[in-house]
Amino acid sequence: MDKVTVYAAVNTKIRAMEGDFLKREDYMNMLQKKSVADVTRYLKDYTSYGKLLGDIRIDNISRRDLEDILKRNMIKNMDRLMHYFRDDYRDFVRSLYIKYEIEDLKSLARAIFNGKKPETMEKPLTFLGKYSRAEAEKLFKSTTIKNLIYSLDGSEFFEVLKPLLDGKRENLFRFEMALDMGYFSIIQNRRQKISAKDREVLKKWEGMVADLYNIQWIYRGKKFYRLSPEELLNYTMNFGDKLTFTDRKAMCYAKNLDELYRMTMDSGYGFLFKKEEISRDIYMERRINRYIYYKLKALTRKYPMSIIQTIGYVWSLEFEIRDIISIIESIRYELPPEETRKFLVKAS
Repeated sequence: MDKVTVYAAVNTKIRAMEGDFLKREDYMNMLQKKSVADVTRYLKDYTSYGKLLGDIRIDNISRRDLEDILKRNMIKNMDRLMHYFRDDYRDFVRSLYIKYEIEDLKSLARAIFNGKKPETMEKPLTFLGKYSRAEAEKLFKSTTIKNLIYSLDGSEFFEVLKPLLDGKRENLFRFEMALDMGYFSIIQNRRQKISAKDREVLKKWEGMVADLYNIQWIYRGKKFYRLSPEELLNYTMNFGDKLTFTDRKAMCYAKNLDELYRMTMDSGYGFLFKKEEISRDIYMERRINRYIYYKLKALTRKYPMSIIQTIGYVWSLEFEIRDIISIIESIRYELPPEETRKFLVKAS
């Protein structure tokens, strides 16, 4: 089929699945609940998730159980969309989904670094091995970051992590940044085989995401890991939308965090740091995700017959799952609804 026919079919499927997204009133109602079971019961009784939760025993459901159910459903929906693509396009769409395996790998690495076992983690590792050639069973047996990297031999991730094996001490920051850089490298390699129009749209999206991630990485590297400017620059992605190489280099060589904040304000991404809030760290990821969410909505309106429709749907579904889990976490810490809303992506 030609691309217009393919995207017409994909878009029809996406519009149908978007009809299952939560409404604003659903968020407001969930914010009033007092337990994981209460939230799950609401999802079962009043939302499209009822089809998914129909046979689930709700009274003793845990956060991990619910998140795993939601993510397995996400995989099913992603597979439904992949069904419409063939050959190089299918390979490319599969590479987009590797993002979620990377998130699971990061979580597993943090657990290993902190001496925890995978089975004791609250966060389920639902995506591991789904779209890459990684073998989940091998990964779960790892006891060090080095073991984890060796366990990835044969997967798309091994080559990007292999240079870290020469390090004298384990460093989560380098591990995470190498994975994220590898993700975009995989996408950029596979996108060469898709249409010029889709490559143009992807360049806009990738550049925006790269800018945001680079700023976040530079900030974290300076504040928490005390990395040198040279090392920080080495780990930034060498492309972007608004930020040039000169901009990134200046941020890496900023004398202190206040100077970095000023540079960020000048770059157009000043919203990442709000001085009136005591903790800049807590809300930064949420601001990044909200910015991506609304920019993706704009791109899907501007380029209806393109790959951005699939990207927009999957990221929106991811943000919805994040929001549900954020609400559950807020219940654990007894946060009031108005405070919890500061952590939500799709509902303000």
